[in-house]
Amino acid sequence: MHLHIKLLGFILAVLVNSSWAEVTPTLNSDAIKTTFGSYGVEVIKQTDATRVANLYSLSGNDKICRTLAVTEFVLPIDLALVEAHRLIKAGGSIGATLRAANFTIYKKLLIKTETFAGETFVSLTQGSVDMGASLYTKVYALFAQKGDLHIPYAVIAEAYHPEHSPPANEEFSDEPSLQQAAERALSALYSTIGHTPVRSNPAA
Repeated sequence: MHLHIKLLGFILAVLVNSSWAEVTPTLNSDAIKTTFGSYGVEVIKQTDATRVANLYSLSGNDKICRTLAVTEFVLPIDLALVEAHRLIKAGGSIGATLRAANFTIYKKLLIKTETFAGETFVSLTQGSVDMGASLYTKVYALFAQKGDLHIPYAVIAEAYHPEHSPPANEEFSDEPSLQQAAERALSALYSTIGHTPVRSNPAA
């Protein structure tokens, strides 16, 4: 796993220096808060290399999952991101934490596909999504920029509540090592959702 992640860091560094990723001024957290009136992060599990998080809005005291996110961090963490990464590992929102540290967020789309809600996802949405409901999912590489720094940070797979429309990022990369990382993250996402995917189509 660590060998894969170190190679991923090298590939992402080459990619960001050779082809700009799409800048995304509106973050997923912004979109959730705007649409549903609140936003929070619940870390379900994490290791040094990965994190699974429930990005939710509140309905009374209930946390309604709007995005289930599986993150594979690029290790070792760049020195410029150490403090932001510490806050993220402590439960902070990835995009909002990096933005608060004055980084600009860039994304490259790796996969967009669909899966279906299983028991875990239904539970995280407090039953607001039916078992077997279609879920839009995507995987992207995330970079942080500040001045002359263009830093690869993570590959993230996300599944979305049917009522939630995440910000678009449609610039696509089919670089093989990125696709391998994307497949790992997507597989972990499917396992967390609790439902075997019926179809999975790379972005075009």
